[in-house]
Amino acid sequence: MYNGRKIAEGGALLALFSILLFLSVQIPLLGMPLFFFLPIPFILTAVKHDLGWSIGFLVVACCLSALFGTISAIPMTLLTGATGVTIGALIRRDKPAYMVYIGAVLILIIGIMAMYGAAAWFFNVNFIEDFIRLLRESVRRSMDMMAAMGQEVPETLTKQFNDWVTMLNTLLPALLVTTAMVMAGLIFLASHPFIKRFSEKKVSWPPFRELQLPKSLLWYYLITMVAGFFLRPEDGSYFYMVIANLLLVLQLLMLIQGYSLLFFFSHIKGWAKVVPVLILVFSLLLPFIQAFVRIAGIIDLGFPIRDVLRKKQQ
Repeated sequence: MYNGRKIAEGGALLALFSILLFLSVQIPLLGMPLFFFLPIPFILTAVKHDLGWSIGFLVVACCLSALFGTISAIPMTLLTGATGVTIGALIRRDKPAYMVYIGAVLILIIGIMAMYGAAAWFFNVNFIEDFIRLLRESVRRSMDMMAAMGQEVPETLTKQFNDWVTMLNTLLPALLVTTAMVMAGLIFLASHPFIKRFSEKKVSWPPFRELQLPKSLLWYYLITMVAGFFLRPEDGSYFYMVIANLLLVLQLLMLIQGYSLLFFFSHIKGWAKVVPVLILVFSLLLPFIQAFVRIAGIIDLGFPIRDVLRKKQQ
């Protein structure tokens, strides 16, 4: 009886996955939002059943993706399926929420790198080099178009565009990590209501305002900044790439800590919930507000500012 129910649930979840995959492949506008719902059948499977059954579920899903989608849909199935199985397996073992999140981020990074490597190895396609080449070609064409219209193109402008493309190429590792972090967060956001509704396992996420990153990150941030300022690595060198990527990731973490402090301050003062959300949105649009939020995050890690705020509130 149990095996029959198990197979029936697996069939229903496979049907759900096939529908989501078909819609994401056939309707491009739905492809991006539906991507974050694709791991849900795998999460629900891995939460209820052992790892062997979950891997078998993933294998069958890959076969179905070739039937209902295309061969190119198989990498998407592998990426979302492996992420979903990892999340579900960690939840089944009652791991804390942050470990589940870190596991999802790591699987996404590994999956994206594996897809990139497979494309370069088997199909001789380098997406990164092609993307950078298209950007440089786009910059060149834009400059030529401005010159053809009689507008003078300053050499400094052309140099700035080319430097921006070069910097983008340098920061690709950090951008990969950032992308994986955002993707994992959106997957959790999409799957949480389903986990809560269809599973006995619960993932307790503390309020964002209570987020406290390790204080050691502040030392890493300061050491990275000092190393970049005094050692002045040569542009394009390996050391330059390491410093630039570390700085970008650490600045992102300082920014997240700053947003946490913002929501904490809003909660202490009893502001409407929409106020910190609006500040967050405006900070994404206005760099100078974002800089203040990042500084607030640095102060929050370096000083017991929350304790001071609590005492004043009392």
